[in-house]
Amino acid sequence: MACIKAVNRSAQVALAPDAPYMAAGTMSGAVDPSFSSSANLEIFKLDFQIDDREIPVVGECPTSERFNRIAWGKNGSSSDDFSLGLIAGGLVDGHIDLWNPLNLIRTVSSEQALIVHLSRHKGPVRGLEFNAIAPNLLASGADDGEICIWDLLAPAQPSHCPPLKGSGSATQGEISFLSWNCKVPHILASTSYNGTTVVWDLKKQKPVISFADSVRRRCSVLQWHPDVATQLVVASDKDDSPTLRLWDMRNIMSPVKEFVGHTKGVIAMAWCPSESSYLLTCAKDNRTICWDTVTGEIVCELPASTNWNFDVHWYPKIPGVISASSFDGKIGLYNIEGCSRYGVDEVDFGAVSLRAPKWYKRPVGASFGFGGKVVSFRPRMGTSSSEVFVHNLAAEESLVSRSSEFESAIQNGERSLLRVLCEKKSQESESQQDRETWGFLKVMFEDDGTARTKLLMHLGFSPPAEEKDTVQDDPSRSVNDITLEEKVGYEKEATLFAADNGEDFFNNLPSPKADTPVATSENNFHVESTVSRTDLAPQESYGLEESSDPSFDDAVQRALVVGDYKGAVAQCIAANKMADALVIAHVGGTSLWESTCDQFLKMSHSSHLKVVSAMVNNDLMSLVNRRPLKLWKETLALLCTFAQREEWNVLCDTLASKLMASDNTLAATLCYICAGNIDKTVEVWSRCLTTEHDGKSYVDLLQDLMEKTIVLALATGQKRYSSSLCKLVEKYAEILASQGLLTTAMEYLKLLESDEQSPELVILKDRITLSTEPEKETKSMAFDNSHLASGSVFEPTYIRCFVFGIYFISDTEWSSIIVVML
Repeated sequence: MACIKAVNRSAQVALAPDAPYMAAGTMSGAVDPSFSSSANLEIFKLDFQIDDREIPVVGECPTSERFNRIAWGKNGSSSDDFSLGLIAGGLVDGHIDLWNPLNLIRTVSSEQALIVHLSRHKGPVRGLEFNAIAPNLLASGADDGEICIWDLLAPAQPSHCPPLKGSGSATQGEISFLSWNCKVPHILASTSYNGTTVVWDLKKQKPVISFADSVRRRCSVLQWHPDVATQLVVASDKDDSPTLRLWDMRNIMSPVKEFVGHTKGVIAMAWCPSESSYLLTCAKDNRTICWDTVTGEIVCELPASTNWNFDVHWYPKIPGVISASSFDGKIGLYNIEGCSRYGVDEVDFGAVSLRAPKWYKRPVGASFGFGGKVVSFRPRMGTSSSEVFVHNLAAEESLVSRSSEFESAIQNGERSLLRVLCEKKSQESESQQDRETWGFLKVMFEDDGTARTKLLMHLGFSPPAEEKDTVQDDPSRSVNDITLEEKVGYEKEATLFAADNGEDFFNNLPSPKADTPVATSENNFHVESTVSRTDLAPQESYGLEESSDPSFDDAVQRALVVGDYKGAVAQCIAANKMADALVIAHVGGTSLWESTCDQFLKMSHSSHLKVVSAMVNNDLMSLVNRRPLKLWKETLALLCTFAQREEWNVLCDTLASKLMASDNTLAATLCYICAGNIDKTVEVWSRCLTTEHDGKSYVDLLQDLMEKTIVLALATGQKRYSSSLCKLVEKYAEILASQGLLTTAMEYLKLLESDEQSPELVILKDRITLSTEPEKETKSMAFDNSHLASGSVFEPTYIRCFVFGIYFISDTEWSSIIVVML
């Protein structure tokens, strides 16, 4: 919406140069809706941060007459009592009144607010303006054709020079407007209704230049160019000559340029103080136009009101905001960006060449580029050109330092150095979890022959010194390889019973003695010892234990007599005499021994015998699945001792999964490390990135994670990873690249060997590659960009910022534009 503030007044307007205020004096000749003839001076507070369209009045006082012109000047007295400057009013009776706006805002009496009543002119005062460079000077002109210069250094007691009045060709009638030169403080221009424009030199106290149109048209308003001290624009309020004419005082034979657009006479004009190419005019054709004085085209046009605008101004504090007073009794504040583009509709947008205004230009600026680069520009002292710098910027100093240190530690990939790194990280870690993790990673870099032994020791178990090598050479040695003599301490290799058909046994039986009772039952028999009792030493003598179940003994002996070892073992198992069964089975041969051991282990409820059972049956997976998870260290130690190389990873991975299911995260992570499962390990580690952990920032946590991940990858030699891990490495590489560590970032990306790479990863690799390649000369560039090293400078003659992504540059400007591509 173009109109952002409005107030219902028919008034001449002056905007405060250094404060958000607007002064409004009742316009002479305007008819009030109530047909009142009163005159007032009001001050409005301008606050563009609130949505209320109404402008509040903060001070007012009645005046003796209505206003033909009103001006607001800066504080030229250097007194705090005039901190808001002075307001001057050119009244219809020829008087000039001065007010202190600060007193008006403080709501003191109108007598105190009115400083002085100046009487010099005859007729309405239409020329009135403060000097912007020397704010104590006020110029005024009226119908008498005289120009007065008032010195307001002491506002209550002003002084003035002798009135300036031209003669000959410089003779002016009714002064319609006057304007101070924007560059030279002692130069003043005035124009009149007789068509004569005069340039005055106050040092010489006389006119130095005068000129008039060939048609001697009536002149209503003029304005000095804000930047070019020798140029001014003059307009006429005659309907038959509504054009604007730009004159250069170095050649007044003909105007430099004409601006054609209005169809009736021009009433008021204001040159933009922030953009010298913008000129605002209003005319009796009910149009208010913003001109581009460089191209002569119309930039935009204010919405038409029901009646003419007779006074326009640029708001000095906010570029692009203008005020317009109309004869329909309204003062409106407009945003020029919201006004319609002249000659441009929705179908034909862009038909008119547009120029970005100077208030969009930035004197200094900076922008971040890829790879930790920052480009900045600033004006070069003493010239109109700018300097452009390219800097290296590392926002995360700790990340750069840690990453560089870690990179140097793993650069050679030597296992001994990596082992030292893990040891150092373990000692430096503050949390127990990190110490355990780095301790396990350290074990991963032990020599192949001692890795499992070191792991056992790390878990708190010490393997026997004598059997260490044997167990290490064949950790899955079965219980069958250990003989019974080794288990019970026998040194003899002879067996208790010969494995024959029983014939030798009967042939070697001794003859019964006379006093030996003959067996009375075929199921009971007695074997006489062949050794005399007197031949036995007391410590070696033994007697046959009387069984509590004679039938069991008889059945076993009968089976043994006939060599039925299998039946004897069955009798022992049925009687729950497993020790007897194992001894008899050992004599009965390998097959019987193995089946009996298996039966024994199945029947046993002892935890250590469950371990033996797994060893005998080579079924470590059942051991992993059945042992209590609280004994995970012992389970891992058993796997370390007995697992074959080919089943080690699967067993450790299974144990880790069970621990993970029971929320024992640390134990699960350590088992995943032993299994070499990088994806699962990193998945668990990554959980700390989503929550605050030990007060560390996201970047520090990511650095910790990547250090452990890379060390684990080097330990396992794995090259292919899951998509989630690839995304994590990609994110880390992107952060490294943003800190200027491009080479390091690329090294991490090279770890990701995948047939299918995400588009983001491909783009990141390409950008890093292009940024690290040597700079190449290109014909399309206006300069050699190899000079854009850190701290380097080049000097483009002009730099503008972009507005909404589009910047319109005329053909004449291309020669002075340098495009920087980072």
